[in-house]
Amino acid sequence: MEEISGTIPTTVPPALTGWYLPTGCLTPHYYEVQKVYQYIKFEKKGTQQIKLTNGYAFSDLDEFDYSYEWICNGKAVRNGDLHLSEGNLLEVPSRPDKCGELCLNVYATLKESTTWAEKGFKVAKEQLTYHDYEFPQLKDDGGKATFKETPEAVEIIAADALFTIEKGTGALVSWRVKGEELLHSALEPYFWKPANDIQVRNGYNERLSAWKNAEQKRIVKAYQATVNDGMVIVDASLSLPRIGAGYHLRYTVDGKGRIQVEATYQPEKEDIPLMPKFGMRMRMPSALNRIAWYGRGKFENYPDRKSSAFLGVYECGIHEFITNYIVPQDNANRCDTRWFMLGDSERWKIQVKGLQPLCFRIWPYGEEDLEGKEHAHELPERDFINLNIDSNIHGVGGNDGWGAQTMKPYTIDGNRSYRYGFIMEYMDKTE
Repeated sequence: MEEISGTIPTTVPPALTGWYLPTGCLTPHYYEVQKVYQYIKFEKKGTQQIKLTNGYAFSDLDEFDYSYEWICNGKAVRNGDLHLSEGNLLEVPSRPDKCGELCLNVYATLKESTTWAEKGFKVAKEQLTYHDYEFPQLKDDGGKATFKETPEAVEIIAADALFTIEKGTGALVSWRVKGEELLHSALEPYFWKPANDIQVRNGYNERLSAWKNAEQKRIVKAYQATVNDGMVIVDASLSLPRIGAGYHLRYTVDGKGRIQVEATYQPEKEDIPLMPKFGMRMRMPSALNRIAWYGRGKFENYPDRKSSAFLGVYECGIHEFITNYIVPQDNANRCDTRWFMLGDSERWKIQVKGLQPLCFRIWPYGEEDLEGKEHAHELPERDFINLNIDSNIHGVGGNDGWGAQTMKPYTIDGNRSYRYGFIMEYMDKTE
């Protein structure tokens, strides 16, 4: 699996390096500022043209070169040059055939080197979508799953997989394939996102504190396991008394050993505080430290800081995936994810597919390890990877860094209902 080439600069051009921006010290903020501040805007004009708007005061659009990449299901399949025509228009190049999600990446680059950047440096870019992604739903593809109940759990057997769902908590507490345990700790609801520096200063920890450890007080009110068309379905109705909300979990296991997890949240009282994130968490063996995903990247992105992170297929190790801020804090989220995979040094082992776009974060430490730490080197490396699979997550910013709260469109209202889901599958692939 290859990263999309040419879409994201991974190093600073030599002319940009200096005491104020040393090579290798860029944070995700750099790419977002670069994108938001760019002086050329690209917009669709019908289906055959792209309209450019010039924001420069003293430069014309014909002073730049233009190029494109067609991105099919996250991978570059065709690229070339574009020519600016009268009216500041670019003609949309011919489309690839037989493609699922289809995006067009468009770039404006320097024709000549300048005092501040080399020839070919991208001064502006945009990603335009021409065909949307089709999200999957688990279907009966042959084979049969069966289950048995004990007073404490429901055990589901399908192909080489054995799933154990705990009745007292509604959590998936074990996932074994060919005798190998894939969970270090349970897959369960999880709502907390550690604060970043800006959020510490705007009272995030105090305002949203009801959600911290809210899942630990959940109560299972009803439980049911059934078989339908060869698939086992387990429903658990829960309540979140600390919050004043209902919560429902549904697990569906097919005959091939794939499990679909769906979560529904329903508020039952008024004035519930903003939700840090709506999702789930589990911990897996530390050997699964290689990550590939189809979503926004390659660098970290959040709902209010993702315009610079284009959809694509990316791959890296866990230490490249995380962001080591000077003061340890929440990091490493990837938005609008269609699927992601986890593997060790030899093969891919786990794939997670969203039933809708996902956010996900992976760390070699836990949320609790971030508390009270002042420097990245103080963070331990645990014997697990910490995986959050979310529908949405609270944005990172405010209009200033000393008290302004995150803008409303990038928060999660605790007084609204939410539902999301994903499919998990054991892969065991060497490619």
